[in-house]
Amino acid sequence: MSSGSPSTRTLRFSKMEGAGNDFILLNGAGLDEVPDLGKVAELLCSRRRSVGADGLILVEPLKECGADVRVRFWNPDGEEVGTCGNGTRCAARFATVEGLASKEMVIDTDSGHIAAQVSDLTVCLRYSAEPTVELDATITSPEGRRSGHRVEIGNPHFIITMEHLPDGPIEAECRPLRYAPELEPAGANVHLVQVVDRNTIKIRSYERGVEAETLACGSGSMSSAVALCAAGHVESPVAVKTRSGDVLTIRFERRDDGGFTLLELEGPARTVYTGELPLD
Repeated sequence: MSSGSPSTRTLRFSKMEGAGNDFILLNGAGLDEVPDLGKVAELLCSRRRSVGADGLILVEPLKECGADVRVRFWNPDGEEVGTCGNGTRCAARFATVEGLASKEMVIDTDSGHIAAQVSDLTVCLRYSAEPTVELDATITSPEGRRSGHRVEIGNPHFIITMEHLPDGPIEAECRPLRYAPELEPAGANVHLVQVVDRNTIKIRSYERGVEAETLACGSGSMSSAVALCAAGHVESPVAVKTRSGDVLTIRFERRDDGGFTLLELEGPARTVYTGELPLD
């Protein structure tokens, strides 16, 4: 935070996108004082009244606990969340641009450490936390019972496999499922997924906190890939074709006990623009 004049406080930010997921990123090292970032997220993520984004991300230098930077995430509704796949990829590139870390780094989040490697075109993440998968779970919707796969990977996901993805809006179908009583208290991101072949899927994602479809969801893509592998439909690597048209690549190893290790998420991440906004 800097002073453009004695009476005006400004916030320097970068707008970034990863496979169509867009975020507002802040350098914590450049903040003289940290505002209420939940409130800042609500204000700045509004698409019709401000910058507009799927979330707000704070990146801070950290030379302890075996990590290079600390990353925190807020949804547009102001709620802080533990992790965000595409947001973490954007945060990794942002950290290199801002001089907070080298192109190979370890990121500390509320959901554990994540190793990142930044290249010219893509950012690849490797997760230390292992996903938990529950196949063929049943939840309640206004239209009746729905079956899908539940996955927890720092945040909750519900995956529904379909023969063909719908062409039109998905909010009316997914929003009631996101609030299903079986998913309380946090709810879940809801994903509609089509298996193309053993190494390719298509996905459409409704994200909680955004409360709408997003053009991509990194953690949802990982969750869908491991759930469909556990169900016997796909194998690593999995190319995930997102609503934006970009492809996210998911890699993993499956243990003899059915668990998943060495989970990786790779895809594009770029800076759209940088700017300053008044906070007063």
